[in-house]
Amino acid sequence: MEQKRKEIIINEIKYWKQTRLLPEQYCDFLLALYTEGNRDDVETPTKQVPAWAIRATAAMIGICLLFALLVIYFTELSFVLQTLILSLFVIICFVSVRFFAKHKIVVHIALIGGALSLLLLSIRACDVYFSGSTSALALTVMGNCFVWLFIGWRFSLMYFVISGVIGIVLLFSSFFI
Repeated sequence: MEQKRKEIIINEIKYWKQTRLLPEQYCDFLLALYTEGNRDDVETPTKQVPAWAIRATAAMIGICLLFALLVIYFTELSFVLQTLILSLFVIICFVSVRFFAKHKIVVHIALIGGALSLLLLSIRACDVYFSGSTSALALTVMGNCFVWLFIGWRFSLMYFVISGVIGIVLLFSSFFI
C-alpha cells in the first residue's frame, strides 16, 4: 500500500479513536495493523503524581476553605483584606484544577472548594455593596447557581448541575412560599 494512503487511513483511525466512533481496543489494533507495529505516537503513560501530593493539596484546600470562613464571619478585618484573601483562595483552587486536569487527576475537590469560596466572596461583596438588599443577595446566589449549572454542563459533572438546580429551586421557593 502506498505511503500517502496509509497516512490517510492512520489519521482517520486516530480521529475515530479520539471521537470514540470505535472502541479504543479496535483502534489500537487497526493502528498496529496499518503501521505494522511501528507507531510513533504510542501514548506514554502520564507521570503519576504521588498520593501524598494529592492528599496534601486536598488538605490545603480544606484548610484554606476553613480559613476563609473564619476570616469572613469571625474577624473584623477590612472588606478589602477579606476580599483579597478570598480572591487568593479562589485563584489557588482554580490553579489546582488546572494542575490536576493536566496530570489527569481528580479535580473535584479543587472545583468544589473554588465554587464554595466564590459563593462566599460574592455574598460578602453583595453584603458590603448592597447591605440589607434581599433582591441583590438573591441575584448573587442565582448567579452562582447558574455558574454551577454551566460548570456541570460543560465538564459533565452531575453534582454541579444538581447543586445549581437545587439552589435555584430553593431560591425561588423562598420567595414564593
